[in-house]
Amino acid sequence: MQKRLLKTSVILFLFTIGIAEVRPEEHYSIVVNAANPILTMSRQDLANIFLKKVRKWQNNDPIDPVDQSGYTAIRENITNDIFGRRVSAIKAYWQKQIFTGRDVPPPEKINDLEVLRYIEERSGAIGYISIATSIEGFRVKVIKVVDDE
Repeated sequence: MQKRLLKTSVILFLFTIGIAEVRPEEHYSIVVNAANPILTMSRQDLANIFLKKVRKWQNNDPIDPVDQSGYTAIRENITNDIFGRRVSAIKAYWQKQIFTGRDVPPPEKINDLEVLRYIEERSGAIGYISIATSIEGFRVKVIKVVDDE
């Protein structure tokens, strides 16, 4: 009986550790147009793209980021992972940019399907979708997010 209880406790402990170590990017995929040659990108590069601090790809084509709307779980996950902040902080950043006439935020789409359509239609587009969403049938590809160096 004690061995069974110990075994169960160990399994629960290992399971709990596994859950605690799930990274936010395991909930989303970064997607670009299939014609884009990029295969990997750092979190810092993603942050700079979504804040429009970087406007061109390495081949000099314009970057066209697209966001998901509102305060959805996926947007909360990526905002926390990439920026280390809440969506409200990023929205405040964009309000300041708009108010000072510097820039406007990326367009927002209501769901993964709309994001995929947007990216498919624009060679320089980049966005994010739920990892559970299939990209089959779209002219897009998933790129790998790598740790900042």
